[in-house]
Amino acid sequence: MSPPEVDAGRLSRLAARARSAVLVGREDGRPAPLVEVAGLLLVILTFSRLHAAAGKDVAAAATAREVAAWRDHLAAAGNVSRDGKAAPMAAATVNNHLAHLSALFSWIATHASAEVLRHGDPTKKVAPLRLPAPEVRALAAAQVRTVKNVVDRIETFHELKGRRHRGTGPRLHAHARPLRDRAIVYLLFGTGLRRAEVVALDLEQLQPADPEQLRRAKTACLVGVRGKGRTNRTVFVGRDARLALADYLEAERLGDAAASTSPTALFLAAASIAARRPDGRMSPRSINTIVEQIGRLHDAQISDPGRKLGRLRPHDARHTFAFELSQRSSHNRAELERRLGHANDRYLRVYTNPPDEVAAGYVEDM
Repeated sequence: MSPPEVDAGRLSRLAARARSAVLVGREDGRPAPLVEVAGLLLVILTFSRLHAAAGKDVAAAATAREVAAWRDHLAAAGNVSRDGKAAPMAAATVNNHLAHLSALFSWIATHASAEVLRHGDPTKKVAPLRLPAPEVRALAAAQVRTVKNVVDRIETFHELKGRRHRGTGPRLHAHARPLRDRAIVYLLFGTGLRRAEVVALDLEQLQPADPEQLRRAKTACLVGVRGKGRTNRTVFVGRDARLALADYLEAERLGDAAASTSPTALFLAAASIAARRPDGRMSPRSINTIVEQIGRLHDAQISDPGRKLGRLRPHDARHTFAFELSQRSSHNRAELERRLGHANDRYLRVYTNPPDEVAAGYVEDM
């Protein structure tokens, strides 16, 4: 019998459902119920029936060859933009998808009939992709200063320009939330939070949450921050972030909260946005948009090519915080794990690597 044709698209959609419904869990942080797992089992069976209808062996519906082809498909064209253009997916993300699919097949092998996977778990014979050496993405101290200078003047970039707005005093675009954006950027650089962790924050996690108390407090923290692997940690908030949060809570959040059904989120999308969620919670992608805009504004203000950032990403702020924390804690591994919510040796070593500007200074006079 000739081998079945590879259907990378079907397995890609299957892995996406496995990732979102079973392993990542819902927004409330609880694992998905077994009925969702059973639904994924039906997807496998449907996939098998499609192969059977095409005159192919049902047992070959999910083979190691097909899983490997799906893995290679993701690596070559796994990211699809809104305009339909395909782009390669990062090797680490591909391996993450493969791990999720492996977990799904492991569950099926344990709980389903042996007839479903007659040749065993096909993912066991598929190796993950080799990962490139981790890239140092921490900003130099001078770059951090200029980024904060831009953030401190962010209101001026959102003001309405033009003849009809002259003489009416400063007016901002309807969707603009400069105080919120400033608080988010300061929080990213001052805590090392991931973008998903930022949008998942609730107001009650901030202690204290009163603007005046935040301004007077010597310390503040975010409790119960949910990270990868369903971990929880306490994150301390520095002075700049405390003041920025106090300004946002006092001047901008109240209006957006009034237009939300249950405004529990710390950071809310502008009420004027028609496509916002009913509860006002922001999406992780919106954090990218805010940070990338700050990066563009920064580079437009800087004439020195060596200090330009290019594309600024939320994870760059995490690397910057981690490197500074590593320096100030004398590379204390326990402190890095505690504050970053990360226990992977490979990535913890990256956080101790200095930016190129700092590394060049080490050997300048040797």
